[in-house]
Amino acid sequence: MEEYLAYRQYKYLRLDGSSKIHDRRDMVEDWQTRSEIFVFLLSTRAGGLGINLTAADTVIFYDSDWNPTVDQQASIQYNLS
Repeated sequence: MEEYLAYRQYKYLRLDGSSKIHDRRDMVEDWQTRSEIFVFLLSTRAGGLGINLTAADTVIFYDSDWNPTVDQQASIQYNLS
């Protein structure tokens, strides 16, 4: 997904388990304030972030080892109401 976004020259953010806590805060702020960012890639394994994605108009869960329980927990974790 990331390679495709780079190829198409879309501006995007990627947040996963390796993202530092202060970078996470900045990425969420950028997502909320910078309209040129096309996609925010999030890993369901980032865990316990309390991220509110209600500003997103579309959320797509993609996981090669799809597990409905993990995705349900992620939707609660990321506050996707």
